Amino acid sequence: MLLCGLTMEALFIGLVWLGNLRQQVPLFWSLVFPACGLYLAAVTCRWRRPCGALWPVLGLAVLFRCTMLWSPPTLSDDIFRYVWDGRQQAAGINPYLHPPQAAAVAHLRDDLYLGINNKDIPTIYPPLAQFFFRTVVAINPSLLSMKAAFVLCDLALILLLVQILRQRQLDPGRVLFYAWNPLPIIEIAGSGHIDILGVLCLWTALYALTTGKRLQAVVALAGAFLGKLVPALLLPFFWRQLGPSQGTFYQRWLAVKSRIILLWFPLICIAGFAPFISAGPQIFGGLQTYLLKWRFNDAAFGLFYLLLKTPELTWDENALHGAKTLSSALLLLILLWSLTRHKDAYYAAFVALGAYLLLSPTLHPWYLLWVLPFLVLFPRPSWLVFSSLVFLAYQVLIEYSKRGLWQEHAWVLWLEYTPFYLLLALELWLLRACSRAPFWLRPAAIEGDGVALSRHI
Repeated sequence: MLLCGLTMEALFIGLVWLGNLRQQVPLFWSLVFPACGLYLAAVTCRWRRPCGALWPVLGLAVLFRCTMLWSPPTLSDDIFRYVWDGRQQAAGINPYLHPPQAAAVAHLRDDLYLGINNKDIPTIYPPLAQFFFRTVVAINPSLLSMKAAFVLCDLALILLLVQILRQRQLDPGRVLFYAWNPLPIIEIAGSGHIDILGVLCLWTALYALTTGKRLQAVVALAGAFLGKLVPALLLPFFWRQLGPSQGTFYQRWLAVKSRIILLWFPLICIAGFAPFISAGPQIFGGLQTYLLKWRFNDAAFGLFYLLLKTPELTWDENALHGAKTLSSALLLLILLWSLTRHKDAYYAAFVALGAYLLLSPTLHPWYLLWVLPFLVLFPRPSWLVFSSLVFLAYQVLIEYSKRGLWQEHAWVLWLEYTPFYLLLALELWLLRACSRAPFWLRPAAIEGDGVALSRHI
């Protein structure tokens, strides 16, 4: 396992040495896929020998991130917008009011302005993210400082995962399943993505919820929502967890008294948006454009769209709307099923967020950051493999960097998703045939029976 880690560090140094990864995607693949293979080997080693020391796992996790900090953010240019939003706020300008190309903010333009994408669209990032941007820019308005702040959030998440593993009487070294995964190392330390802030808040909320800290759980969930909006999906699960586990149907699902604390969620969210209220409806202008127009690396959603699309049309708005309606309905059914089926808050959140990602019309590689931490508790081979294959999505940058043409290829989607869905189908089949399922797929492991798992090990 240690040999795998040291070899991975050499590969990360190679990625830093390459420089502009956008212009060298095949070379990027030649280094990142061996790193993914070594990561999966290390996961296997740790799973089979859970009694190893924790400090090498944490030490190498820190080393990986410190190394990738020096890689320029070329796979994604989102971080340029983060710094831009922070600089607007430092200048006393509401970031939701003006897109970067607006004349009203022309005086803020510098070399970083050239790296901003979608300059005609106002920011889409919610209030907590904006406060984070402003704080970092106040300290040092540079890309490196922004990435370093994200790495600190990532390291805080790793320590929280160690605590959660100990709470559930599981091997704390299993934090390797997240800490050594090349995806968060490259997407957080390398490219710098704000998702890690929302993920950290979400796991803080789940930890507080499972330890009986009800107010802290609701406050952290509101923070996660104000960081990336996605955690709003988990409100029904928090409603269920905050209610009594025994009693009549009304007491378990509809009683309000024990759930009155959830009123803090909308109050905190309103307070978060209040400083930006001068933008009016424009607060959601950029987000609306994102929801209506953007599609990338979708699988299930793309299939729904193709089934509904009129063959003669290059772009079918009706089919797009129908695919969104169908995906939303399917997601709602999965959420309702998980709400009534799974008592473990972590597993219910895992199912909800995983279903959301798989049914979304947009799945950038860093979106998997919302699911990856759950693998320390539920190490599903399907998601472990998918977190490596998702790097194939960067194939689109090959033509984009040369000709400015953003065009996906079907073979990439097939290579990326086929192994994932085959493994996922196998896991679901094994769950149904419970007596033949590996231990980590049986209901005791799913519901977080740490004692049973410790005895098995």
